[in-house]
Amino acid sequence: MTMATTFQSKKKAKYVGKAVTISARISQEDAQFLSQYKVEGAVTPSDKLRAILTQAREQQQRRKDFRGSINLFNEMLEPVDAQIRELEMQHHIHSELITRILEWLPDMMAFVISSESSLDKNAEKQQLEQIEEGAADRMFRLIESVMQMGVTQRCACYNGNAILSRVEPILDLARVISK
Repeated sequence: MTMATTFQSKKKAKYVGKAVTISARISQEDAQFLSQYKVEGAVTPSDKLRAILTQAREQQQRRKDFRGSINLFNEMLEPVDAQIRELEMQHHIHSELITRILEWLPDMMAFVISSESSLDKNAEKQQLEQIEEGAADRMFRLIESVMQMGVTQRCACYNGNAILSRVEPILDLARVISK
């Protein structure tokens, strides 16, 4: 079953100041989602669709550069980070591993996503190598950071052995590589 929804969208480039009426059929499931979707200042389905389009446009624009991408990914992770911090406080525990991963993820994702703007079908080998170098730098910074947590017998994780129980196979690989 579908529901017809009509909304007006203000185009910033071609239709500056003009409203364009668009009619769309959406599934009952999407209509229910839209009715329950909360957007500040948007009440009607039309208002919500305009807000969703604005958000999508802003996200697409922000993905084009590193700063915009890192802010976008930080915002995406903020709810789970806040919930984890609240639960840690409630249970009087902390995981440095989770903290480091949540700090690392936006940087890595922003680097990879913002690299897209420098690529096209004619990308030079040097551009690919630069992306690989940047990704490797970030990956090995995380590895080094996590390995530093294995220096002591008990690391700051929910499970004190979370790092130590996983370090030995990594050290074995490092020994093989270094020979």
